[in-house]
Amino acid sequence: MSDFLAAASAGHVSSISLAEHAEVRENSNVIALADTAWKEVKSIKSKMTFADSVSGNVVSRVGVELADGKPGYISTRLKIAPGGAIIDVELSSDTSDRVVADYVWKLDPQLEAVLPPEQRMTRMNLEALALRYFNSLSTHIAVKADFEERCNRYHSGQQITNVARNTVESGPARTCAGSLEGDPPWGPATQQRFPVIDEERGIVVGITLLQTTRPNQSKMYVSEVFKVVDGRIVTIDNIGLVQQITTLGFTH
Repeated sequence: MSDFLAAASAGHVSSISLAEHAEVRENSNVIALADTAWKEVKSIKSKMTFADSVSGNVVSRVGVELADGKPGYISTRLKIAPGGAIIDVELSSDTSDRVVADYVWKLDPQLEAVLPPEQRMTRMNLEALALRYFNSLSTHIAVKADFEERCNRYHSGQQITNVARNTVESGPARTCAGSLEGDPPWGPATQQRFPVIDEERGIVVGITLLQTTRPNQSKMYVSEVFKVVDGRIVTIDNIGLVQQITTLGFTH
């Protein structure tokens, strides 16, 4: 991943070696690697990386400075085959004006921090917790015990929870659990995947296609990083992109 990021941010994607039939998608769309958001990147300002030796996936979230000086947020997942070949490249990229520089250019080091053994969950329990979260996106019934009291959720760096107002979701101030409840115009969460589960850091990377309850509306491609400490979610880092899509591709 370090080699990939160095080449991509320097404009040298042609030097990145992919497996013969590697699939590249950005925001669910099949695309050539040279045409992805990396072509707009001037420099990487901040990054965090999570790897999963069981699934063979590695995910990096990077806050970038674009060529026009604006901030962007790019999540890159690589699927690595035995022997080191890259067989999947999956990007979630937000280069819109809603990206918050103060967040993405200064990613919280606690997200990447290794937890003491007594604060960790097993791989199975981390996956079960993330499944319950995605189920709550569908049912709008939160499992409140899964969230630390001061849990916060961020969309491309914008804080959504525990603030009076935000420009992503309307309504009153909300908590991580409370934001799942009520009657929002979205759900169910389909095509759920958890490509990276990192027990040492208490991290789950979850990807889903969020349907909408309003007819003829776009879907949302959701790429989330959950930080779990002492069995509870403390931070949710989300890149969510609304678009007309039917599939996210990939199965792992």
